[in-house]
Amino acid sequence: MKSKKAIIRCPIHGSISISQKELVLVNSPFFQRLRYISQLGFTSFVFPGAVHTRFSHSLGVMHLAGRVYDQLTQNRYHTLEDHYSKEQLAYFRRILRFSALLHDVGHPPFSHAAESLLPDYSALDFPKHLKQNRTGQATHEDFSHLMVYHLAHSASLLSMEEAEDVIGILSKNQQPSERMNDAAGNPMIYPLLCQLINGEIDVDRMDYLLRDSYYAGVPYGKFDLERLISSFSCCLEENLNRYLLAIDGEGVPSYEIFLLARIHMFYQIYFHKSLGAYRHYLKKAFQENEITLQIDGSLEEFLNLTETALLEEFRQKRDHKWSGRIFNRVPAKNLIRVQDGEEKKLDQLQVVKKLLEEKGIETIISYSSNQYSSQIQNRKNDQETILVIDEAFGSRTILPLAEKTALLGEVEKQIEITQLYVHREDYDQAIVAIQKQLRVGSKITQAFPISV
Repeated sequence: MKSKKAIIRCPIHGSISISQKELVLVNSPFFQRLRYISQLGFTSFVFPGAVHTRFSHSLGVMHLAGRVYDQLTQNRYHTLEDHYSKEQLAYFRRILRFSALLHDVGHPPFSHAAESLLPDYSALDFPKHLKQNRTGQATHEDFSHLMVYHLAHSASLLSMEEAEDVIGILSKNQQPSERMNDAAGNPMIYPLLCQLINGEIDVDRMDYLLRDSYYAGVPYGKFDLERLISSFSCCLEENLNRYLLAIDGEGVPSYEIFLLARIHMFYQIYFHKSLGAYRHYLKKAFQENEITLQIDGSLEEFLNLTETALLEEFRQKRDHKWSGRIFNRVPAKNLIRVQDGEEKKLDQLQVVKKLLEEKGIETIISYSSNQYSSQIQNRKNDQETILVIDEAFGSRTILPLAEKTALLGEVEKQIEITQLYVHREDYDQAIVAIQKQLRVGSKITQAFPISV
């Protein structure tokens, strides 16, 4: 008898079906904490509707993971059933949905805005076989992996095999279990599952673009979800004996719309001109000990670290320099916004920064970047490569995605925004200083852009 499933209503995807074991994971403290972690950090200060959480986003990602996996099992090019039993395919589906559900459980309050406050990786309590040989600051992904491990080790909500496979998919550089590796010599499905969670056209991006644009009230993140998913298939990369994600040739325009939607969301929403300084305020509030909450390597402390707790501290410290600016939503004033490393404007930014600091005016620089695309022309196939399958007159052609679209070139590009701010109360003084310098002549040209 099949176990009864629960139904969750979602404004983006409609009805989301969830198994009993998935529901147990959702009800765990590790996942419930995401109810108090906003999806877009301080973005609701600018777009008041963008108050949705990592909780609802993660449920949507899990739902899409199931949909995409089911599409791939119907693949007419390389049938997964030729190499895997129904039991194995069901296990892979379960692990993929677990990975999608838990991929964001390690996010700190205000999501990416607090990433720079996380402790050193060495402080995280990983077992030896899962500990990576590296130093430096931990990431939210590291905390996600740690929580997945404890869901198995401490809470017994996952088996250790399931936990290892979920961590393997989320990290892409941790070895999964033998069951996922398939010691019998069948083609590796593991790289394909990694692509679906953290790849060029992954279920995480599919959900957050639609969800974020919906709640922010903007059109930039919209794309044709149904057409994109229906174009999915997979190919057997025979030289390395592994499966890779593929789309049919007619699906390339759907991918292009998806890529452009993501790029425009970064420029217009995620890297909005008013948000960079709030990340600076948050970091300074911690550095100058206005905030008593600490982000260390312990999960006990991390579970208590929610935006509700932080906002209460901001309220109590609202007479302090940094906490007050956050609690009272006092944005800095943006003087220069440089897109994609434009050299002339970067030079202007440095000149103005030096000028203002000489006048005793405090400045803030915000730098934000993200990868434009992981697909590059003329690169050898690797586990990130997406393939395009064209059929004509009974023959089939398979090429890397980058060779089938004019949007991708031979060099990896970055979406980059560099911004210079002054505190709101210093803005008039800063403008006077800049205009005075303009009148006497300097390296700052008359074309220097001043925000109002």
